[in-house]
Amino acid sequence: MTADLSGVPGADRGGALQGVVVLELAQTLAGELAGGLLADLGASVIKVEPRDGSPLRRRGPGIGGEDSLYFQSENRGKYSVVAELDELARETWLATLLASADALIEDFGPGRLESVVGLSPDALFATHARLAILRISPFGQTGPLAGERGDDRIAQAFSGMQFATGFPDRPPIPVTVPLAEAWSAILGAGTLLMAIFHARRSGHGQVVDIGLYQTALRMQEDVVIRHHKTGAVAARMGTESATVVPANVYPTRDGGFIALSGAGDQPFARLCEAIEAPDAVKDPRFATSAARLANRAAADQLVRSWVARHDLADVEARFMKAGVAGTAVRSVDEIIGDAHVLARRSTLTLKSSSGRDFLVPAPTPRFSRTSARDPVSAPRLGEHTASVRASVERIAARPRPDARSSCAPGAGALAGVRVLDLSQWLAGPAAAALLGDFGAEVVMVELPATGASPTDGPGSRGVGFPVTNRNKRSITLDVRAARGREVFLELVRLSDVIVENFRPGTLERWNLGPSELHAANPRLVILRSSGFGQSGPYTARAAFNPVGLAFGGMTYLNGFPDRPPCRDGVTAGDYSTALFNVLGMVAALLRRDLDGQGQVVDTAMFECALRLTGDLLAVRSALGIRRERAAGDSPLYPWSLTVKAVDGRFVAVSAADSSDFADALARLGISRDIEERPGVEAPHPQRLGALTADEAVRVLRQAGLAASVVNSVADLVREPHLWSRGDLVRRSDGEAGEIVMQGIVPVLSRTPGRLTDWSRRPGSDNEAVLGALLGYTPERVREVTSSPGPISAPAP
Repeated sequence: MTADLSGVPGADRGGALQGVVVLELAQTLAGELAGGLLADLGASVIKVEPRDGSPLRRRGPGIGGEDSLYFQSENRGKYSVVAELDELARETWLATLLASADALIEDFGPGRLESVVGLSPDALFATHARLAILRISPFGQTGPLAGERGDDRIAQAFSGMQFATGFPDRPPIPVTVPLAEAWSAILGAGTLLMAIFHARRSGHGQVVDIGLYQTALRMQEDVVIRHHKTGAVAARMGTESATVVPANVYPTRDGGFIALSGAGDQPFARLCEAIEAPDAVKDPRFATSAARLANRAAADQLVRSWVARHDLADVEARFMKAGVAGTAVRSVDEIIGDAHVLARRSTLTLKSSSGRDFLVPAPTPRFSRTSARDPVSAPRLGEHTASVRASVERIAARPRPDARSSCAPGAGALAGVRVLDLSQWLAGPAAAALLGDFGAEVVMVELPATGASPTDGPGSRGVGFPVTNRNKRSITLDVRAARGREVFLELVRLSDVIVENFRPGTLERWNLGPSELHAANPRLVILRSSGFGQSGPYTARAAFNPVGLAFGGMTYLNGFPDRPPCRDGVTAGDYSTALFNVLGMVAALLRRDLDGQGQVVDTAMFECALRLTGDLLAVRSALGIRRERAAGDSPLYPWSLTVKAVDGRFVAVSAADSSDFADALARLGISRDIEERPGVEAPHPQRLGALTADEAVRVLRQAGLAASVVNSVADLVREPHLWSRGDLVRRSDGEAGEIVMQGIVPVLSRTPGRLTDWSRRPGSDNEAVLGALLGYTPERVREVTSSPGPISAPAP
């Protein structure tokens, strides 16, 4: 099944996507990262570049005049072919290559492909009916804003991400890591694989249409519903969490920082033991999650005062021993030297064109059976033009799975896939929901309740539940007991995927580890999502969102130099992991098409965070540059800034390079003297004519710049573009009435996804699921789903 690129070093790297050929026409980070993620998993990604090369080759520092280390980090393992866009349909060998690829990635913007004869999606499907096309653009291919410019900074502003990031007494800042482009790349790559999966079954390809802002909005799961129900607007909270107390970044006695989350009552009790305040759990102010939220300052001070009296290493050691979800906020140096990072090989060594070694984040997720061999380097411009041209007939003739006409019209891309979702809050359920969005049958397997339902944390049915668990049915089984385990294994034999995010070793203690599950169903794909992964010295450590981000290096970069590292406003650890979970599961399903075997997909939240840090490791290991907090500034986007308009709202503005930025500002009558970064002397409202935010955006766009209001959730629900693209939808919530929630993202042209319902209580579908799948009578269903007595869920 391998694409035989004769003469190309490392052409056969194996991997979950072995045999998949992707043509990449990308000029933005999102497009190149999408291709890079697929190359990480073993796809043969052929990068078609214009004669002056990808713009990313010139973005950021490099080694002695070589391509930027950012480019080299994100393009490892690809093949570079030099060709202009119009040559793809005109040159025979390129047309053959295009017609034989499994997928195409492009990010030129709406209408650009259509402007070249033979490259419109309809023309491409005429010559290659099974082609899957990923189209990444700032605002999507349709809607009122489809033609506007944009990049990560604009997408963060437009989507509400920037509004919620920073400190309340300072302007909003973008998340330093280019999170909007990165999330678009991961979800875009994952849904592109869904399109390939569907094409193998239906014989029909399709377009995947994703706007840079869309994933950021989709993954703010509870924000939209909360605003619709209560009017609450997610805002900047600095280092704190809006929904969990205590969850903060605390300074230690020796000048370090600890990131901590005490989500849930049991984790909070362990925290109180660790900080030598065991009786605090009896205090009415701290007895429940709701009480701690209502008494935020007191609960936070309880932890803060203890941490401030202890050194960083002591605090982290105590938390680790007690099972508290807390870790030091790690810089790049601490990541590189960490024992767990080394044990899991979470970093990878690449070689530059001059022979210099440098470090990059390793591929994620991990596969138990089909991990791709490590790439050696990124390609030099046009390095593989001759060898790919010589191999094009072999590529076209490679064997591929036969198309099976087994998909009913209108069925989702993942129709026929059954998923058993054992997971709890948040990266597991969110990933399973995305599979359900695109047609998979998802069954939540919940432990029988033994007390009041929690209001947050594992097992909760909080405000965001209808988004996190839509398109799922719920059954209750005590899989820890023999009776429940037997029923569960009956379901395993009829399923394709299991999703779990318990602490590593939990399933093994229940005699439901991978060996038992694969004995029941060798074709099963098992997603195991955790904070620190299934191997290495820290596997048993507790980890919620703040811990994964802090250990993976994202927290250290975010915020202002004169303040502690601040949290992002979008729960980036959990949701980044959820997106990688989707990518890994669909890749494993595609691999199963080749050999009929399932496997374990292992995601570690800290590795998902680390994978998104770009050239953080590379510039430190090769050039000695240590990235520090810079108020959201990024070397990838040097010509972007945020300004305050006369109406008090903020506007983000961005340009591709200094000349575009200077020319546009000159047309607005603003000085062209911007030798240094433009943010040093950012134009304030008076220099823009004392405009309101909406007026400023209009003027800046007319001047040729990318611009957006820094939207809050209240702004977003009034935005026509979102409603026109289905990013927001209205749903009925039974007795609660109408709610507004996020729609299906991205848009698939042939199988656009669906929204059904969500379970109102655990076990609401016991009879429907167990009766239909296993033939159980109602009496048998009640027998196997009843709780045998008081039980407690494993620690998250």
